[in-house]
Amino acid sequence: EVLLPADLLPRAASDILQMAENEPCGLRGCTLYVNFESEQECRKIGTIKCDPNTVSTFELFLTLRRDARSTWTSLIPQFIKNFTKGGTIMISPGFQLEKKKLYRSFVPQE
Repeated sequence: EVLLPADLLPRAASDILQMAENEPCGLRGCTLYVNFESEQECRKIGTIKCDPNTVSTFELFLTLRRDARSTWTSLIPQFIKNFTKGGTIMISPGFQLEKKKLYRSFVPQE
């Protein structure tokens, strides 16, 4: 089970739209990579090509993190957590969104 803060998705969507605003193809040119960062690693959990019929002009990397402060399981040593394998993961209200352009702007010289 994964629990997300109620406002996480609307805030992430708003930031994604804002980053796509000045792109040549807008949101249609976006490929979004969703990552999950834990204490030990960062793992890609999904890829979304916003418009499969449009060539990607930029990539966004959305990184979600576990909210260690909001759960008592943060007090359990890691080796014990490895035995449980299940349980609920609470996602932090914060996230990181990075942009990588896949083109270069050309400015003619006078």
